[in-house]
Formats: sequence, structure tokens, C-alpha cells
Amino acid sequence: MSNLIRWRDDHHMLPLVLAASFVLVVAIGAAVLWSRDAAIPADERIASLSAVQAPFEQVKVGQTSQPELVKLGLDANHYKTQTLSGLGVQEYFMPKTTTEFDQMDPALRSCFENVDRCRAVVFPLAPAGGFMSANAAPREKGRMVFLLRNGKVAYKSIDGV
Repeated sequence: MSNLIRWRDDHHMLPLVLAASFVLVVAIGAAVLWSRDAAIPADERIASLSAVQAPFEQVKVGQTSQPELVKLGLDANHYKTQTLSGLGVQEYFMPKTTTEFDQMDPALRSCFENVDRCRAVVFPLAPAGGFMSANAAPREKGRMVFLLRNGKVAYKSIDGV
């Protein structure tokens, strides 16, 4: 027991270090809880699948342009969207097997051949995860995707929440 008392006397800063550690853990916990509510403001996300179903159905593959998407209420600047370049499109739609690649929509396959002419806009249908959420799972549920080729919608998909 005397060794513990001697150790405590030799380490007089220990209570201060423990108190600072406790304050730091509480601050991190508060930041995590706060970030869950503030991840995406309510006016910068699509509220529900039912709210976007009608505009999504009005989009015609091969005819609808990006300005027409905005007129339908699918504005990439208003919502918290992810815009993908040609290489990003390849990463997003990368199949796991060659069989999946062969079964892929022709519009998607053409983007693997002509990277510079394709880009995609991904709309979230549900609020994003909170603190340090991963963006590495691009095909998770709750996304609406428009593939744009030469300015027109070449492919569209929607995954419900």
C-alpha cells in the first residue's frame, strides 16, 4: 500500500490529467450527438421517397437535360448532392464480376469507354449518418442517381429507404 501512496506522491499531476481526460471525453460525446442532428439541414435534403417519386417518373431517359431536372425540383445546388466526374461514375457503378458488367445497362457501360462525356448526380433520400460517417458505400439504400451523358439523362435509378 505504501508503494501506491509513494507513486501517487511522485505523480502529483495525475488528478489534473484525469480531469482533463474526462472533460475531453464529454466534449467528444457532445460533438457526436450534436453532429447527428446537424449533419444535413432539413432544407438541404430530400425528405422522403414519396416526395421525389413524381418528379423522378417525369424524367425521360435520353430527353431530359440538367436544366430540366432543376425545373422538376431536382436541383443539385439546393439539395446536399454528390456530383461525380467520369472516373467517379466508374467507381460508383463498378461491378464486382464480369457477369455483372455484361448485364450492366448500356448507358453505364458506355461511360466506362468514354469517361470524359459522363457524370452523375446522386441525391440522398435520407439524412446522412452523423459523426464520421463513411461515404465509401455508394450503393446504399436511400439514393436517387441520374447519369448525365452529353448533358442529357442517360440513366436513372432510385433506391428506397
